Amino acid sequence: MKLTIDLSGEHSLQRNNRGDAIRFDMHIHSLYSSDAITPVQTIIRSWERSGILPLVCDHNTTAGSLKVYKEICAQDPDVPVILAEEILTSEGEIIGLFLQEEIPPFLSAEETLDAIRDQGALAIVPHPFCSFRSSVIRPDILESIANRVDIIEGFNGRAVNLCDNDRARRYAIRHKLPISAGSDAHRPEELGRTYVSLRPFSSPKELLIEIRQAVVHYRRALPPPHSMNRIVPGIRKGEVHI
Repeated sequence: MKLTIDLSGEHSLQRNNRGDAIRFDMHIHSLYSSDAITPVQTIIRSWERSGILPLVCDHNTTAGSLKVYKEICAQDPDVPVILAEEILTSEGEIIGLFLQEEIPPFLSAEETLDAIRDQGALAIVPHPFCSFRSSVIRPDILESIANRVDIIEGFNGRAVNLCDNDRARRYAIRHKLPISAGSDAHRPEELGRTYVSLRPFSSPKELLIEIRQAVVHYRRALPPPHSMNRIVPGIRKGEVHI
C-alpha cells in the first residue's frame, strides 16, 4: 500500500491504478434513516450526475436501499442489486450488504452475523473505533467476531477524529481484512465525498476480491457533520431550512 495526498489535501490510500473502474461510496443514508435528510431521488440524481454508486445502508431498514436500486437498475441493468442495512445489534452497529431481506435490530452481534451469512451477504463493521458515537461496536465484541467479519470501514467521511480512522485501518491490516470507504452521508452535500474506485463486480465474492485492489478517495464532510445533527429533527419537520 502507498499513502498519497489527493488534491483536497486529505489522505487517500493508493493501492493499484487499474482501468475500467467504478466508483462506490460504501456508506450513505437516505430519509429512511431518522437522523438523515437526503431524499431517495436526490441520491439517484447524484449517481446520475457523478457516476458514484451509492451503498444505501439506512438504520435498521432496507427500504431506502430498495427504492434507490430499483431506479438505478432500471437505468443500468449491469449494476447489481446491492441491498444494505446498518443494523443496530445489542452490541453495536454492523452493515449487511447484498441482503435479500431486512434483518431486525437488537439481536446480538453473533446472531446478526448469522442472519447476514444465511442470506449469502457480506458484513462490514462501520466506524469501529469512533470516539463519539454511542452505537459503535464494542471493542471486546469486535475481537470476538473478527474472524466472521468481511470488511472493516477504514475511511469514514464523518469521522471527527482522524485517529479513529487510522486505528480502524491498522486493525483491518492486522486481521488481514479488506478496507472500505464511505462518506456516511446524512445530507445531500456529503454524498460522494469519500468512495473507492475498483473494478466492476456482480457478486459478494467478486466485491471481496476487487476491494483489496481498490483506490480510496477520501474527503471529510464539511462543515463538521455532527454539529448539524442537533437540527436534523427540525429539518425533517420543515421547521429549519438549509
